[in-house]
Amino acid sequence: MILLFILISFILFSIGISGIAFSRHFILMIISVEIIFVASSLLAVSFFTYLILGNIILLLLAIWSVAAIEIITLIIFYRYMSKVKVSLDVSKLSKLKN
Repeated sequence: MILLFILISFILFSIGISGIAFSRHFILMIISVEIIFVASSLLAVSFFTYLILGNIILLLLAIWSVAAIEIITLIIFYRYMSKVKVSLDVSKLSKLKN
């Protein structure tokens, strides 16, 4: 059963890496990073459940805090980029140096 979760998390991780590598849009890159976090969370929870068979509340709190920090960072970047009137194309982000 744990091999199924390892396979699913590997597939999700591969999708996230390919999304970062081939996308130039900022929002799609952030979604790809979220997919990578979901894959690592799935793998961590499955290993903790399989190996420890106990309380995984601390692991879930750590995962949720990382996700909350990422969402806050995304909101800050998006608001700044829309205020400066910069396109969400990653290749045009050099305009942020002004």
